[in-house]
Amino acid sequence: MEWILLINGVSPYLYFIVLCLLPEDFKVPAVRAYPIIFLIQLLVTIVLSIISGDKKRLAKVTMINKMIQIPYYIIFFVVAVGAVIFGLNLMGIGILFIPVFVVLDFAVFLSTMLPEEICTIKLLKDKKISGGKFVLYLIGNAIYVVDVVLSVLIYKEYKKIMTDALSSPNHPPIGTQHST
Repeated sequence: MEWILLINGVSPYLYFIVLCLLPEDFKVPAVRAYPIIFLIQLLVTIVLSIISGDKKRLAKVTMINKMIQIPYYIIFFVVAVGAVIFGLNLMGIGILFIPVFVVLDFAVFLSTMLPEEICTIKLLKDKKISGGKFVLYLIGNAIYVVDVVLSVLIYKEYKKIMTDALSSPNHPPIGTQHST
């Protein structure tokens, strides 16, 4: 079920491609529909992240999404800075673009940040990380570039939990059953 969330990694590209391919008559209605579509996507992301039974898989999907979005963010920042600078040269209207770019950026960022935060909360709840690491992960997940590194670390935390569980003396070898 967690694999459905891979749509979060490719959705910024899909939004951009659809907008570029639409005829002019449909662009304004599409842009008006994007916030509604994104809110639905965000609600589905939150619900699936919370009810996910396999947080390791959720952490892996989120890590993959963050990797998929790296080229998007590079392109986004180049375009955003270019549009603002160009707009500033046109009687200062570029300053009006900044809030639009901030909202777009924050919306895409939320789609991968929230599942990562839920994975972090689960690690703390299960007493697999310390309170200090928990705070570091929560804050770090809201910082660009750091969030990508932390997504790898959080996934490794889950892999370590699985490895420790499999190697513990209380855990029977895979494929065997305990007899009483």
